[in-house]
Amino acid sequence: MKPNIIHSIAVCLAAFALPFMVACSSREESLPEDTTEAALCLNIEPIVQTRSEGAELPDNEKMKSVRVVILHADGTVEHNEFYRLGGAVEREYILLKVKPNEKKKIFLFANEESVSTVEGVAGPNQTLTGFFDNYAESTSGFEAAVNGLYFAPDYSGGKSIPMSSMYEIDFPEKGSFYGTFYVVRVATKFTVNFMNWRGEKVTVNNFTIASHADKNFLMAHVDDTEQNRQLFNGKTWINWLKEVSDASSENDDYATTEAAGWLKDYQLPTQADKTKTYTHGTVTLGVPAVDMENPDNSKPGVAENVPVFYLPESMNPKAGTTDGEQEYTLTINIDGRSEPFVYTLPNLKALFRNTHVVVDITLYNSNEIVVDVIPYSEKFLYPAFGL
Repeated sequence: MKPNIIHSIAVCLAAFALPFMVACSSREESLPEDTTEAALCLNIEPIVQTRSEGAELPDNEKMKSVRVVILHADGTVEHNEFYRLGGAVEREYILLKVKPNEKKKIFLFANEESVSTVEGVAGPNQTLTGFFDNYAESTSGFEAAVNGLYFAPDYSGGKSIPMSSMYEIDFPEKGSFYGTFYVVRVATKFTVNFMNWRGEKVTVNNFTIASHADKNFLMAHVDDTEQNRQLFNGKTWINWLKEVSDASSENDDYATTEAAGWLKDYQLPTQADKTKTYTHGTVTLGVPAVDMENPDNSKPGVAENVPVFYLPESMNPKAGTTDGEQEYTLTINIDGRSEPFVYTLPNLKALFRNTHVVVDITLYNSNEIVVDVIPYSEKFLYPAFGL
């Protein structure tokens, strides 16, 4: 299967509106006056759903730096520009002078400083920034090299999540251009909500999720298969992902998610260990508040700090399936109980990058546990993330 890692974008010929001119002018380069150069204004954003007023992304899911690499039609580097941003931001405008009348490839990266070591490069391993610094203007070989890069993500300590994307555009003979380009987080996110209906505090000694990968490609490797073509319905995968994200809400149920479809045909590095187990430490659940007169007003005991964590893009095929469906196992160890609760996470068929998995775990007096999984990007809940 051939990886399809090229995205297309329709760039409209138009005069810049004043707000875009002001925003783009903040990034150094002025508009060209001769016909041998044109201006490209990039509005760069992470893929994220619409949020209600006042909702904020956590800083590690925003952009703290951006790199733009533009290739000429012959594959040589036209621009390799790094921008350290003024804090964590959700949008950045960049204006660049470019050669008109040619096909270009635009590579976008955010938070490269979070990648301490990249693999898949010739010679000794190096930082991601060190890799980029090898490609000055007019050099060749960037596309093949960057598509081969992989790394072991480290999401600990609030590190900013690396992001990437690539677009291919046909740049006309003249004119100034504005386009919105999205970067995709190289991570999946889990939010685990415990709801305690037992008549006492409950201590979850730990819980685990198996089997996830330990290494990811920097660039998404989405296969060009009939299954994916039907899923995308004429769109690029990145446009499909953005559309699904925009349409998601906190009220989604599994039927809604299933109707949107699952991106299951993608690749991980052959060097990735796909059998890793994530372990989360102790979670203490409070006593439920029971209203005997108005039971509908009763509320379960919950964790003071809801477990939220990030795992690499992963792929654990489900036995006996032929369409790439995956499965992942949740194990919960509760204080005072000798046997753990073990569940195959329901409703979770893939762990492609930028996916947010919400796991709801309900504990009852009968020692029964009910696990529900909703893979969506919540619209109003904090924090917000991805697909």
